[in-house]
Amino acid sequence: MKKFILEKIEVPKGAANADLIKRLYDLGLHPGLEVEIVSKISFNSVTVIQYGSTRLALNEEEFACLHGR
Repeated sequence: MKKFILEKIEVPKGAANADLIKRLYDLGLHPGLEVEIVSKISFNSVTVIQYGSTRLALNEEEFACLHGR
């Protein structure tokens, strides 16, 4: 599927969970990382991504924090 380079990780305006950014960094996500979207499941509400040998299933709120090109 689609690959992209993370440029920034930030909570979208109006989102309530400020701890979300720390959680994403703790999972190993950081700017400059190449990430591949592996699949979308559950009516596109869950996005499975992979970087290196790590695969994560992110919900809509989590995935909306990732910005890249």
